[in-house]
Amino acid sequence: MRLSHLQTLNYRNLEDATLDFSPGLNVVSGPNGQGKTNLLEAIYLVLTGFTDAGRLEQLVRFGQKEAYVKATLEREDGHSVLEVGIGRGRRVQKADGIKVSAHSLLRGGAVWIRPEDSELVLGSPGGRRAFLDALLSRLSLRYASILALYERNLAQRNASLRSGELWALEVWNTKLFELGAEILTLRRRAVTRLSELAAEAHTGLGGGEDLELKLLETTTPETYLFDLEAKRTEEVARGLTVLGPHRDDLEIVLHSVSAHTYASRGEARTIALALRQAEYTLLEERHGDAPILLLDDFSAELDPMRREHLLTLARKSPQAIVTGTETLERPLEHSVRRFTVNAGKLALAGE
Repeated sequence: MRLSHLQTLNYRNLEDATLDFSPGLNVVSGPNGQGKTNLLEAIYLVLTGFTDAGRLEQLVRFGQKEAYVKATLEREDGHSVLEVGIGRGRRVQKADGIKVSAHSLLRGGAVWIRPEDSELVLGSPGGRRAFLDALLSRLSLRYASILALYERNLAQRNASLRSGELWALEVWNTKLFELGAEILTLRRRAVTRLSELAAEAHTGLGGGEDLELKLLETTTPETYLFDLEAKRTEEVARGLTVLGPHRDDLEIVLHSVSAHTYASRGEARTIALALRQAEYTLLEERHGDAPILLLDDFSAELDPMRREHLLTLARKSPQAIVTGTETLERPLEHSVRRFTVNAGKLALAGE
């Protein structure tokens, strides 16, 4: 799969345009703050359905009411068109003209590597859970469906705890146990392979072999129902569900200690790159098609060896879109389509 055309309308600061991308490497260069990250964000949104924006209207250019992104993809079995329309508090997604849910887009799509990924290591457990849940949702539509049901039932259980409707807890406990136990089981299975791939990538990045991913669980698939009953007094007092998949963490262990606690900024960046490379490989294994690689600000916080590792990964990918403040003239001499960006306007280099 590759992205052949991208059309944007009123998306952040990007000038309305249709861009043609080539197979292999596509390089977008320009000063900071001109729209390079917004471009990758638009591509990631239309391909995967994911956005980090706190409110959808943040994606719409100031002064406008709606934004639109359209991606034309070339697949082995033909062309496909994905679209997303964004308004205040709402969005509409289509695949080949038919309205679809975001879950139906959660496939291989794209992997986005960014400088902010260090927070996967140094940040809160919520960020690592979100990373793991997003990845598993793209590996398995069943996981995405179960997770959505779990979150709805969790919200209803918490409402019962806050309102004092304790008679309803038996019903919510059973539902949470059934859904949560399957989530925990699927997570365990996926993390085993993810840990292997991350350790391998970490070694390739010069970080050594001593990297391991573990689940820090507040309960188990076997004991979840019992544990919910045991925590009832505490939960009634606090008005929330204190254990389950929504409270777990993905522990990252480096040199036998918690990377969250002890890793330096440089070590965290290397680990984050290893996690993204493992994500890329796992999606390719699952779907039999390499994701589009989106590499944002390739040189940020990286020494020459790790920078070269990333560029090698980009060269090997069927399609990669790489942004940076540098022009990359020397390391990427061949088979490259080059763009420049200035104040949201993208143009082929030389035009």
